[in-house]
Amino acid sequence: MSKLPITGEYPPDWPEINARACAEVGNRCIRCGHPYVKGENGKGEWSRCDDQCTHAGPLAWMFTDAPLIPISDQRVTVPTARRLGGQTAHWLVAQWRILTCHHMDGNKSNCAWWNLLVLDQRCHLTIQGKVNPHQPFMLEHSEWMKPYVAGFYAHKYEGKQLTRPEVMLRLDELLAYERLA
Repeated sequence: MSKLPITGEYPPDWPEINARACAEVGNRCIRCGHPYVKGENGKGEWSRCDDQCTHAGPLAWMFTDAPLIPISDQRVTVPTARRLGGQTAHWLVAQWRILTCHHMDGNKSNCAWWNLLVLDQRCHLTIQGKVNPHQPFMLEHSEWMKPYVAGFYAHKYEGKQLTRPEVMLRLDELLAYERLA
């Protein structure tokens, strides 16, 4: 698969654009639902899991008086506390899940809503490595991805910058541009 062209520079108001894109999706990764609370954990800027996370590990139980205890790479239901080895684990953390913003078309100066995929850094790397919007996609898109791809197709095939509500009204029609029979 060919790489996306990396073009453009971030606009001068990128911090504000990024913050707005994150806020519009509830400060969560749009793929796995991991939350993000700015400033919660210092410069690393990672946030602990909650009951809306759907990602796999690496995960660990956090104790107030002990180091992290890793658990397996699997989807988990997040309880508020759990007994492990005689100690009570207070929360589940997904280490180093930091919220980022992926430019789907590779152009950092294109800040259209459909081009800004708010993803934690693990999902960001997965999507960036697997999805090239400039090549037809052979498989059905994930539900979370469909509006963004449809917005990209409206731009690519119709030369239109549609709003999210406009895209949602025409979702199937727009996705049909590259649907393989």
